[in-house]
Amino acid sequence: MKVNHKLQLTVFFMGMLMLTACGGDGGSTAQNPVTQPPPVSQSLDGLWSTRCSASNNLAGYDEQDTFNFKDNTLTTTKFFYQQNTNCKHRAEALRARITANIALGEAVNPGTATGHTKIDITRTRVILAAMNNTIENLFDNTSYTGNGSIYYGYRRLWLLHYWIDLSTTTVANTNFKINQIIPDIFQISEEMVDGTPHKVLKLGAQGGNADSDNRPISLAGSITAIKQQKTIPTQTAQAAVLIGKWTYPCRIAKGHSYYPQRKSLDFEGNKLTTLIDFYSNSSAHCSNDDLIIYQVAIDADIVVGKVINKGAANEHTQIGIKTTKVQMNPQNLNFAPFFKGKELHDIAVEELYYGYGQTDWPKDVWKDISDIPKAIETLNIGTQVPDIFKISTATDGSKELKMGDYQGSFDINGRAMSLEPEGAVFQ
Repeated sequence: MKVNHKLQLTVFFMGMLMLTACGGDGGSTAQNPVTQPPPVSQSLDGLWSTRCSASNNLAGYDEQDTFNFKDNTLTTTKFFYQQNTNCKHRAEALRARITANIALGEAVNPGTATGHTKIDITRTRVILAAMNNTIENLFDNTSYTGNGSIYYGYRRLWLLHYWIDLSTTTVANTNFKINQIIPDIFQISEEMVDGTPHKVLKLGAQGGNADSDNRPISLAGSITAIKQQKTIPTQTAQAAVLIGKWTYPCRIAKGHSYYPQRKSLDFEGNKLTTLIDFYSNSSAHCSNDDLIIYQVAIDADIVVGKVINKGAANEHTQIGIKTTKVQMNPQNLNFAPFFKGKELHDIAVEELYYGYGQTDWPKDVWKDISDIPKAIETLNIGTQVPDIFKISTATDGSKELKMGDYQGSFDINGRAMSLEPEGAVFQ
């Protein structure tokens, strides 16, 4: 694969133009890597997002990325979509997750417009998931090379929606520069984005002057990632008429792609308790409790934000949901072993509730997974997640609650931009 020298040193976590055609000659390894890194600053810690735009990483697709900084680690999730779909998740084509260790270096020209911080990135793992049949079929073709992109199959027998770990695949290891130090610089500033002040990241200018470590010495002129903001509380759940229990009908929804679920939301004060029963796919109506295969119980703190487009057909209210506790209970004797030891790359992308590496999963016993690192990351435990909701009255007089559509589009704050098609009924 031809080396694109202009992008050879680009830091993958900062934006959507980061990973095109990276070569494997090792030339980006720093000669003087950052040592004894200070803790990651609070200004960098957290979740950042790029806008939906045409991808330079995968020709013919759109892309939107999230970057999660915690301590001295970084998890990047890159979402690729069919073109001109506004990055709706139901139109997703490919997903990539890249983990890395990061080390911050010295600040250069602090307090000035050109001020920046040196950073070294060492990627440790890359996993990919084919999210539609087109990508799955392309990846199964061993001659496919992604038109020069580093995103291609590397191996045969891809399974739709299942993670594949490529970290030990020689070519992928080289292309993604696994375990190589990549030097760059960044700057965090504050700018107005859609009329609201946001923190933004700027990268080192690629293709320009570099120091002796091949580290850019000037900043790029464009915004690469915007820090997601929390929901600002403006009213109580009582005032928003949320208090009480809401129950969804039996359906396939977030959490698993083919096990139907029965889900309830119970709001009390500033707390939300969610209970999900997952049924065998032979129970199309979730009517036989003997066919429950596992249960999930989630505790969360909530804040209710402002009303958007009040009085209009698309009126909705902002809400922030911070998960504080997650428990799981394998109910089915034959299903309990499925949880045993299952890790992220062992399961499908949509499966949020799996073994998380734990081996002691007895039948019909609740297990708290809230302190397991991978569960914290995957389920956003301890982090406020932005969402929306709307309460309306159905033709039969019942009250219906609709939350954000997890299969739709998301803004730079990670907030759903549309409501789910089917809501929960007040009990």
